[in-house]
Formats: sequence, structure tokens, C-alpha cells
Amino acid sequence: MKLLNLAMKLIMLLFWAGVIYALAGPDFKEVGLMPLILGAIVLVMHILQILMLKRVANILNPSTQDYLGVLVFGSFAMHKHRARLKEVMEENKQKNAQRKQQQEK
Repeated sequence: MKLLNLAMKLIMLLFWAGVIYALAGPDFKEVGLMPLILGAIVLVMHILQILMLKRVANILNPSTQDYLGVLVFGSFAMHKHRARLKEVMEENKQKNAQRKQQQEK
């Protein structure tokens, strides 16, 4: 799984390099509008993922590097945050179950 995640991050880097080339490359007519349109769509999706991460920021305490990773890599950078959030939720469920048992006694 880690190897696949790393491979997908490399593909995302190549994608962003292509978008930057389309913006700053020597001839705009050569590459056309498609890389810019796709780049804008991917950027909006990654911004939405950043907003999702911000919603759980009080639980996960993400750093600026985490936000930048999500901006560049999207869901491939969110894997560790989803795993951490799942751990925290499981801990909260166990604590709530223990409190409920104590209250019933």
C-alpha cells in the first residue's frame, strides 16, 4: 500500500509539472487548454480536501506541511490523517462505553 501511495504521489508531481509547463511553457498553443482545465479541477478538489482537514483540525492538529501535502497530493496525503482520525474515534467510543458502564453501576 505504501509503495502504491508513493507511486501515485510521483504521478501527481508529474501532473503538476505538466500544469506548470502549460502555464509557463514556451508555446501555449502547443499544449492547449486541457492541462489548465484539469489542473483547475484537481486544485478545487484538493482545496475541498483541505477544508475537510480543517474541520477536524482540533482533533488531528495538522501542521502547515500537512496542508501543503494535501494541496499537492490530495487524497494520497490524506491517508495518514484518515487513519489517525479513525484511531481517535475508536478511543472516544471506548471512553464513552466505559463512562456509560460506570454510570449504570
